[in-house]
Amino acid sequence: MTAPSFGRFFLPGPTEVHPGVLAALTRPMIPHRGREMRQLLAGMAEPLKQLFRTQRRVLVGTCSATGFMEMAVRSGVRQRALSLVSGAFGERFAAIVAATGREVIRLNVAPGQTIEADMLHDALRRSEVDAVTMVHSETSTGALAPLEALAQVMRQHPDVLLLVDAVTSLAGSPVETDAWGLDFGFTGSQKALALPPGLALGVASERMLERAQSSGSPPRVGWRPGGGGTTPCGKRWSSGWRGRAARWASRISPPKGGDPGPSRVSRCLRGRRGGRSRRRWGSGAGPSAPATARSRSPPFGSGTWVITR
Repeated sequence: MTAPSFGRFFLPGPTEVHPGVLAALTRPMIPHRGREMRQLLAGMAEPLKQLFRTQRRVLVGTCSATGFMEMAVRSGVRQRALSLVSGAFGERFAAIVAATGREVIRLNVAPGQTIEADMLHDALRRSEVDAVTMVHSETSTGALAPLEALAQVMRQHPDVLLLVDAVTSLAGSPVETDAWGLDFGFTGSQKALALPPGLALGVASERMLERAQSSGSPPRVGWRPGGGGTTPCGKRWSSGWRGRAARWASRISPPKGGDPGPSRVSRCLRGRRGGRSRRRWGSGAGPSAPATARSRSPPFGSGTWVITR
């Protein structure tokens, strides 16, 4: 299949979709409860784990990443959250905390700057909160937060969850979900994964699942590979993730094609072409951004070995 050219995309996403992925989307529909669907979902599982650098199951939702922002808040914040704000999407995370009836404490820096570990440490000493919300790569400025260092600070506060928007960092910059101890990290399909918009992907820690089960928020119904439904907040969330409904492909009709796009993209990112692309991004190719030189996303010199080693 040959798609018309739209020129160059000078934005973080939606990004240009590989012709092979576009071709896969033209295949006939498959039954959402049949063998083909089970095989498709099974084929996505391991590549998605590799992308997130996790041994946990990756949740797939048919919504934008903003939907997973709300899920993170409803599942992980009981009463009060500390929101790290360095741009428009950090502010969106904070606004969702407030919109769901929780109290939000904002830790602000100027656009293009990043919140450093000592700033987070001081803020947590001053405030009693249930969770910290943050954006790893602030899409509005191109600033990359020092996520590993911030996660180390969080280890001193075992009752406080770390909820991370990795929408424009995952697959473009190092994100070590398990090693860094992220409680909930999520991305969207249309950024560095170079897939069409419409899917959100996320991983929850055991602590996040336990808090989600005890959440008093009303459930919101969605879908999840493996069945059992997904909720932005509800108690059914964790039971599906633990695989107790794995015999089901999907209990509702999710958007689907004949080929698992995330699996294709994962293989591409591990290959040479993906490595060359990331090195070009990391060397500063393209238009300038408001972010300071030391905080630009992706980091200078990033190569495939850094991200997928």
